[in-house]
Amino acid sequence: MSLFMESIYMHQKYWQHLKHIDLDKERTFRHLRCLEEYVIKTDRKLRNLRPSMEEDLCQLPGPVTEESVCRHLYHRFERHQYHTFLGSTLIALNPHTHRLPYKALHCNKGLSRNLRLLVTKVLHQVAELRQSHSVVVSGETGSGKTRTFMELLRHLYDQAGGGQETDTFKVISAAVTALRPFDTTATIANQESSRSCWSIECAVSNRAIASAHLTLHSLSYNRLTERPTVERCYDVFYMILAGMSEEEKVKYHLSGQSTESLAYLSSLDVLRKSTSSRRYREKYTLWKEALAMLGIQHNEILEILSAILLLGNIVFVQGEEQELAVTGNSPLHSAAKLLKIPADKLLRCLTTQLVPVRGKSALFTNTIQQANTRRNTLAQSLYGRLFQYLVNKINQSTESRAAHPRASSQSGNHHSGSSVTNTVNVIDCIGFQNVQGTQLEQLCGNICSEAIQHFYNMSTFHEILDSFDEEKIMLQSSIRWYDNSATIQLLSQKNMGLISLLYFESKEHQPAPHSLIKKIDKVHGHSDSLEIDKSGNQFTVHHFGGKITYNCEILLLEDKNSMPDEMVALFGKKGVTSSLLSKLYSRELKDLEANGGKAKGYSYCAVPCPSIGYNMQPGCYGQDFLYSLDCLMQTLAFSNTTFVRCIKASESGTPHLWDAEYVHRQVVMLEVLETTKLLTSGLPHKLSYKDFVHKYQCISKLRLRPPSWTLEHYREFTQDIIDQYLQELESKSIPYQTSSWVFGKKHIFLSDDFSRQLDMLLNDVRVKSACKIQAAFRGWLIRDSWQGIIEHRRTHRRGGKGKVPQAYDSGYNTPLSHRLPHPKPPTSQPIDNYNLYSKNTDHLFHWKPTFKNMDMGTPPLPDKRKYSISRGMKVYFPQVRVMKENINVEGYELKENSEVLCVGYSSRPSHVSIAFQNDILEVPFEKTSIRITNQLHGPELQKL
Repeated sequence: MSLFMESIYMHQKYWQHLKHIDLDKERTFRHLRCLEEYVIKTDRKLRNLRPSMEEDLCQLPGPVTEESVCRHLYHRFERHQYHTFLGSTLIALNPHTHRLPYKALHCNKGLSRNLRLLVTKVLHQVAELRQSHSVVVSGETGSGKTRTFMELLRHLYDQAGGGQETDTFKVISAAVTALRPFDTTATIANQESSRSCWSIECAVSNRAIASAHLTLHSLSYNRLTERPTVERCYDVFYMILAGMSEEEKVKYHLSGQSTESLAYLSSLDVLRKSTSSRRYREKYTLWKEALAMLGIQHNEILEILSAILLLGNIVFVQGEEQELAVTGNSPLHSAAKLLKIPADKLLRCLTTQLVPVRGKSALFTNTIQQANTRRNTLAQSLYGRLFQYLVNKINQSTESRAAHPRASSQSGNHHSGSSVTNTVNVIDCIGFQNVQGTQLEQLCGNICSEAIQHFYNMSTFHEILDSFDEEKIMLQSSIRWYDNSATIQLLSQKNMGLISLLYFESKEHQPAPHSLIKKIDKVHGHSDSLEIDKSGNQFTVHHFGGKITYNCEILLLEDKNSMPDEMVALFGKKGVTSSLLSKLYSRELKDLEANGGKAKGYSYCAVPCPSIGYNMQPGCYGQDFLYSLDCLMQTLAFSNTTFVRCIKASESGTPHLWDAEYVHRQVVMLEVLETTKLLTSGLPHKLSYKDFVHKYQCISKLRLRPPSWTLEHYREFTQDIIDQYLQELESKSIPYQTSSWVFGKKHIFLSDDFSRQLDMLLNDVRVKSACKIQAAFRGWLIRDSWQGIIEHRRTHRRGGKGKVPQAYDSGYNTPLSHRLPHPKPPTSQPIDNYNLYSKNTDHLFHWKPTFKNMDMGTPPLPDKRKYSISRGMKVYFPQVRVMKENINVEGYELKENSEVLCVGYSSRPSHVSIAFQNDILEVPFEKTSIRITNQLHGPELQKL
């Protein structure tokens, strides 16, 4: 890849390389063909990368106002055009007409052209800049982020993953299908709301996806046990309850159960319209197929999920002698049987607790409220750990399939030593919830939205405007945006933010709401982004999307992330036989066994946070989510970022209904107007002179001498590039557009139109350079084949039938680019039997070059030699060799100067087979040296 990429930028150097007489012709054919394919693909893609004036808000005629932006979006909405560009950002409208597919990533209806263009741009930038890229999908809850996220992945795999028939696409589709029911729920604002921030990181090498890694930043798992009465639990429970057959319900002790009879699923009928038994049955069938595709058994998963539902039906009452009892033993015994633990031990664990007192453990009886809390903690821990276990298993499955040669070949990935692997990270952020609520998951979700909005402001406005001040450049129009830095500091400041204060209060022996509200008032009472209600133990945060009120009592109740060691001891080897449950608590069980194997009244983390490693110490959900969010923001900071801003067309969710006031509020909230002003009247693109020269050096006719150049040299080169652009503009070789640029001290600032025009001119120069390379090579080929042409003419004059040389074929005058078919995904199959100048395109990907009537097909590989050469002598195998240095091979330690027995060459290139301790090891040839002995050197030594 590096040779033909160099030929595009420095075609004259490559041209002279083609004039060498001793030229590897097969290698030249290969690189010439790669060059032509690249130019054809790039030219076709770059032409399609340019959205029309109607598809880009930056091309709006007249003054840019909120009314004009909303009116333009409305006109496109009426024509069913829901995706509009805003420079490099994409605005996505949600018309509520397309429901998410049950089988993930199979969005065959309503695929957007502009989303495909966005993915093409991202892949082109990754190949050009050789840097990782992130696509961030954000907006309000219910604005269609998840569907946009899936469409982006679908286009990404269609363009760089080989399509729907590859193993990598099937695995990632099965992964999303298997995990979405665990993360999806129905809320007032959104009937299919995600409770985690999804991140799928695709490793891209040579424009092909090599592997994928899935990361989920979960909020909390309190929704399982505590939630608003009008909202629902996680979809996976309704799915298994509707999809199970009668035999399965009997097997998992759910016979006769319904959503009304199960305490964890009961809710009001406000959201009943969002559920359908047929819909859940279809999802249940696809869910089991997805697990089977990933190699995960669904039986143990169904056992744990059924046990969680039955735990919620355990009702505690006051028994005799101040002991607690349960009403009806059926839920308790059924849950214990599914978890494969004794029912009496489970009851004792829930109704009593161990308290460490002076180095010993004292047993106390719980109250009914404490027993309910321990029961809910056990259910949340089982659910959260099961969810994380599935994510880890899926990542292991994707990594193992990516390492398999069949998966790599089908995904179109070519592993080479010179290839550079970068990543394309597609992120589905948690939507901002602009409803009055008091749950911890809503607070964490809004913090995530605040962080993404702050990152957008910094990358779009703050960095550019600060650069203007540093370079002393005056901006013509005033840009004013809402800076939410104060809100970010209020919520997430280390040791001083609301989440940190909540964490410290939760760690107290008896956390109290009034104590938390006093701490908040003491630290942040002067903040303009906060309103405190001391009488109601509430506080109101001024988010970028509106004011939201939170209750301290509920936050303290939901923030704890700890479980007693008595619960962990239930799943020890003596108490449980389920292998999956032992895996969920493996590290805690090992720690418990190291300390004597008995519970002592200490606590472990109920659901560990994967972003900070496996921490067994008890924590808090809010603080753990901040750690996960910090990891996500670091990923965005070290990669190029493209934003997709999703807008909800109507607050009610009615299909194809336009609520002008509601859309206008979101346009203001997402800073669409200020971004449009900056792109139309400002200079949003900033490049250093060195980066500008390296990117657009092909436009200039000067020669680049980077080692000895200073900043002034790069500035002069930049001026020459712009002068060349102006000459092309005067000659009308490129269409005229209003463009502007400003020279700063160390950077050049470009308008959006000017940057687009330079890219078009750069593409034209590349195409012309490629044509020069083709003309030079074909001329050299004709000259090289001239003797064959003369011989053919002589034979023809004598009346004989001579063979027409391939270079003299009548198809020569046909341009090669016209005979190339539509580019196909690359494969790992060898290229042979291909005639460069043949009219027949059926063998385009199977070539065998011929020169001067000579067949240069691939010869058969010779047999492996049974000897090696040393000092001009043939030394036959087996032979004694000496290790030059210490080396570890497959767990065996081969020490320096030690003698080893070599039995022959290995099938691995540049390796030999060593017999060592009843095993055959593959050792690099250069790590050993020959030692000729009279005992082991083969039948004889022959002189060459």
